[in-house]
Amino acid sequence: MPAFNKKKFLAKLGVKHRKLVSLPDGDLYIKALTAMEQEEFETAMLDEKGKAKTDVSLKAIMVIMSAEDENGEKIFTMDDLQTLGEMPAADINKMFSVAQKLNNISDEDIDELTKN
Repeated sequence: MPAFNKKKFLAKLGVKHRKLVSLPDGDLYIKALTAMEQEEFETAMLDEKGKAKTDVSLKAIMVIMSAEDENGEKIFTMDDLQTLGEMPAADINKMFSVAQKLNNISDEDIDELTKN
């Protein structure tokens, strides 16, 4: 295994890792979250006691944080959370599945985050 190259690692800063997702209503991109955005995602899932919130959709929050248009602008905000949680599961699942892969989030990570 080659030695760690700090310069090469830090050169990734600003490089967008995203994937085009086609939905019946049009195309959008799902991006890989930054380390800070991933922490925001985890924080959004927990209440003040550090327990998983039961009144929010983990998948909808991930979609809000990772969906963007062709120009890299966010499509959704946290104001859309309830509406997204009420959307057909197929579209939300498709976007979440891509986000899960891009962000290297395993099913075990989700179980750990959501267990009370």
